[in-house]
Amino acid sequence: MDNRRYRKKESPLHATLRRIWETSKGLLLIVLALVLVLIIVLLISKKNSSEPADEKPTEAVVKHKTPTPVSPDKDTTATPEPVTEAPTATPTPTPYPIGLCESVTTDTEAEPIARDNWPVDYLMLVNWDYRLKYSGNPENLVRVDSVLTESWYQIQNPILVKEADRNFVIETEDDKYDRGNRVALEHLDEMCKAYHEATGYGVKVSQTGAYRNYATQDRFWNRRDKSINPPRVVPGNASEHRTGLGFDVWVLDGEKYDYKWLHAHCHEYGFILRYPSDKTKITGVTYEQWHFRYVGIEAATEIHNLGMCLEEYVKYKNGRE
Repeated sequence: MDNRRYRKKESPLHATLRRIWETSKGLLLIVLALVLVLIIVLLISKKNSSEPADEKPTEAVVKHKTPTPVSPDKDTTATPEPVTEAPTATPTPTPYPIGLCESVTTDTEAEPIARDNWPVDYLMLVNWDYRLKYSGNPENLVRVDSVLTESWYQIQNPILVKEADRNFVIETEDDKYDRGNRVALEHLDEMCKAYHEATGYGVKVSQTGAYRNYATQDRFWNRRDKSINPPRVVPGNASEHRTGLGFDVWVLDGEKYDYKWLHAHCHEYGFILRYPSDKTKITGVTYEQWHFRYVGIEAATEIHNLGMCLEEYVKYKNGRE
């Protein structure tokens, strides 16, 4: 028997509601599931926010340097550091060869330039080929009698020489002629004292026996005895008397005692016999047993031991043997 015949017939409203329910119950289940998930997420999130944060950052956290607080009363504007420019390197001057210096030239035709207090080098070579650049006085000149003060010295004072008897030229008020390089004079004093102790004799330095000016030396050159060859004097810009380093030392009572002691010991005090008898072809000046030149103790000793004159020594020291 078909039971459907006995089923109670549904009303249209009931049928409509039933269809709506059957259609929407799936969607309702989905909405209920989403609400439940949302409630769970909110509960978990609230629990995590109530727990204290871990003090140690994990490796994944990037560490940032905390900026140093700036006092409000200080100017926060950054001051740029000054740019320091690299110092300009000063070029090292090329040293002069031994024998040459600022005051010496190899231009033998050059006219001397007027200048006072020009520099002096103890090994400066002044001769026919190495001429002095300047007229005027060299540096470091002092009066001879301010250093040579012993009673057995005979120092000729040029002021006391009558004008008719003068063999020198006064160019300026400073031309007193009884002058020399201070360092050289101090060593000359030591040498002459040792000589006096060894022999008992004194020495004389004439009014032109030390420094001479350019005009006086030229006057000597122009009035030279031309029969003497090699000559005994040289032109004004070729004389080392103009440096204050050359001295004519005259032995008193020289007829009884010669210059052997001074020639043998002068190097111990920084002097050399400037124009030896066996070097005239090299120096270009005749033998002068009284002319001593200050070059310093080290150089004088080496020149003495090598048996050289100053011209030979200059070539030797410059590697031009």
